[in-house]
Amino acid sequence: MSRLTIKDVAKAAGVSFQTVSLVLNHPEKVAPRTRELVQAAIDALNFIPNVAARSLRNISTRTLACVMFNGSSYDERSERTQDTHYHNVVQTLTRAADRAGYTLLQRNLMREDEASLVYVRDLFLAGRIDGMIAMVNRAGNPVVSELHRLGYPCVVYGMADPACHHVVQSDRQAGLAVVEHLYRSGCRRIALVTGPQKDHQPGKSREQGVPTSSEARYFGYLDGLEKCGLTPRPEWVVTGDWSLESGYRAAAQLCHQAERPDAIFLGNDRMALGALKALYDLGVKVPHEISVVGFDNMRYDDFSIPSLTSVDAPMLEMCEFAVKLLLERIEQRQEQRSQSADPAAAQAALVQKMFSTHLVIRDSTRPVM
Repeated sequence: MSRLTIKDVAKAAGVSFQTVSLVLNHPEKVAPRTRELVQAAIDALNFIPNVAARSLRNISTRTLACVMFNGSSYDERSERTQDTHYHNVVQTLTRAADRAGYTLLQRNLMREDEASLVYVRDLFLAGRIDGMIAMVNRAGNPVVSELHRLGYPCVVYGMADPACHHVVQSDRQAGLAVVEHLYRSGCRRIALVTGPQKDHQPGKSREQGVPTSSEARYFGYLDGLEKCGLTPRPEWVVTGDWSLESGYRAAAQLCHQAERPDAIFLGNDRMALGALKALYDLGVKVPHEISVVGFDNMRYDDFSIPSLTSVDAPMLEMCEFAVKLLLERIEQRQEQRSQSADPAAAQAALVQKMFSTHLVIRDSTRPVM
């Protein structure tokens, strides 16, 4: 039997062989429906593209993908990439990949749909990437779950998805530590500004399902209030959207309440910087009247006025561990394929690691009493 070619695939799919070639080499340039037709023909014919066949010979592309499904590194009002936690994670992942001799391909704003699954799967099939680090905002992302089921090397960063290899930080413990610190510094009316509703379900039980990062910080906040004997006040929990503007609005809203909080814990540093500006505009002294705490320990926290107390996570260690874990999964898959084993049927035991956080004390909180 003669070897199948892309012309055979083209005939089965009802497209030109040039379209098949484009799907294999540049799938992002092909309409999703056309990609699906070509992929269906490839699957039906059991066709292995020449480029993809390199992986069967254990020839690595030495390229990893970082795919963000939450879009949190961008301000929706601007095309410019913002200096956010997620942007810093991508930079650090790039550094960790470079150290391992790999290139990192970034893809942002992916949806949780069939087109995204086809796009990422095509990257694997066309031999353009060896593995993927996924940044998601909830457990059970359908694209990541399906890729994991099919045996493609994937690691989730920043979300404790119980069904996948993942690397996370101790968000809940961090929330508890923030409240404890504020309590020891004399604060008794502690408010919280959470992430957006897509990342935070109001009323979700502390023991219900897998929390997002925003929910875990909220649960830690509740743990801290409980431990310190403080009563939760629903009006002191405000929803933000990770932006500077939402931090500004949240702080102003809290300050105009009948009973004003004496501390505000914000879910990220961008919102905390917005809060500092709002408090300054309102003539509220920080930390004498209201203490402010952020999350992420961004480099600019040292230069705000006052400098911002914030939660820090070992980002470089987390990124290096994520890359190392992914490379181990890639090596395992290559060994299985060289032995003609089915990668999907021989999944390794899940590796799920949580890194500790710590609070970096600066001038936006009062001294501990």
